[in-house]
Amino acid sequence: MTQLLPYIPFALRETLLSYAGRLAAIHTGQGLTRLLADMRINSEHFILGRDDAVAQFAEVVDVDLALLQRSNMRAIGPDVMFREERVQKTFLVRAADKYCPVCLAEDGSHRGWKQRLNWCFAPVYRCPDHGVSLNRLSTPARPLQEAEGRLDGQPNEVEAPTPAYLDWLEARLWGDPATGTWLDEQSIQQVLDACLMLGSTLVHGHRQPAKKLSPLKQEAAIQAGFDHFVRGPEGVIEALDEIRGNSPARAVQAGPLAHYGLLFDWLDRRSKGYEPGSIRDILRDHIIEHDAVDVGTKVLGVEVRKRRYHSVQSLAETVGINRTRMSRLLQKLNRVPPGATDAESGLLRFEADEIATLVSDFETAVPLSDVPDYIGASLTQMQALYAADLLLPLVPRNSRGAVRNVVFAKRHLDTFLAPFEALPKVDQSQVEELHSIAYTCQRGGGTTAELVKAIVEGDLSAFRLPDKIGLAAIVLSPSEAVARRAI
Repeated sequence: MTQLLPYIPFALRETLLSYAGRLAAIHTGQGLTRLLADMRINSEHFILGRDDAVAQFAEVVDVDLALLQRSNMRAIGPDVMFREERVQKTFLVRAADKYCPVCLAEDGSHRGWKQRLNWCFAPVYRCPDHGVSLNRLSTPARPLQEAEGRLDGQPNEVEAPTPAYLDWLEARLWGDPATGTWLDEQSIQQVLDACLMLGSTLVHGHRQPAKKLSPLKQEAAIQAGFDHFVRGPEGVIEALDEIRGNSPARAVQAGPLAHYGLLFDWLDRRSKGYEPGSIRDILRDHIIEHDAVDVGTKVLGVEVRKRRYHSVQSLAETVGINRTRMSRLLQKLNRVPPGATDAESGLLRFEADEIATLVSDFETAVPLSDVPDYIGASLTQMQALYAADLLLPLVPRNSRGAVRNVVFAKRHLDTFLAPFEALPKVDQSQVEELHSIAYTCQRGGGTTAELVKAIVEGDLSAFRLPDKIGLAAIVLSPSEAVARRAI
């Protein structure tokens, strides 16, 4: 049974305050406060959108409470609760501050003016129904009726086509809710804020504050970002690739702020107390994918627990050598293009897992002077093996003196020694017939390199003394070696 006559139906796309303002203009002619007083509703509670006041209002006006709540914006501290989404009050304005002159003209007199819900969103700058710019009130009003006499009825045509993000917003507000989609998983503010920051950085560069753009440029920026964002994480990554590629930063030490501009600054410092949504995780992954981020470093609030990439600088620091020298070494290892400048090599990155072996080899490297003891050989024998490329240095040499401070990977030396450790132990009954490699060389059995190669390939029998290591442990028959060489 209707308790307020004449009965005025609620318009689906208007705000709750707009409906109350229309009822006040028609039933009292004295404004919203008088109407609420006549209904015995706490006006402050109603204007703040509190549930008890809205429920009492719904009962008096005989409108389904759930319908009114879909257009209600409840103040919660500095924020607004809208359809179970907590958004910032600067993003969703509860009072009327924008309007479409064409819509209001179609509504008729001021008593019929309706504040459309989509006008309340900060990223909405034009009417999606008529394509004209929304006019702005110098001072917001609770319902539009309270701004009578301050409205400009002249519409401002916009030549650009209506952006697609407005269609998405309209469908989100009043269409059938989608389930499980990328956009549906995020709040309206998360989607449109991310689109603005992505688009602004793409279109206007890394240093242009998005909020200082003109309404028309902000609209274009949001649409540019929306074109990427609507395609899901892949579209966002594509935009981040472009943003990073457009960065003017070329210094080796350039960080995320230089590469991603105010987009990074927004997610890193200017979204405190507000959850910006999936874009922060995507940008964090993008940074870690492209920068040599050290373990323990915090990226957008999360500590990196595993290094994914190394740069020349981080490798140099890890290994403990000069960065310029590391760059030259990596060139010799074909990890850096030949002739690359220091700046160019500094921008390269290397898979941490892939290059971990190289790092380990450098950290455990055996200097050239220590190699003879390590492989149980004399200096002359080691030099002979080195000259024959049976012992390969960690950094390849292409000419005499090409590599200073020659070192050998412990892993490579262990691989060289493995076949000798696998030789059978010498039989005491054969000791008198077997002699060292040096003795065999003196008896014409071949050079050190030839004998070592023959033993490794299984072409020459050899045995191992249990109390020695490396080449010093090897004994063989000189007569057998001489006979093999004579074949």
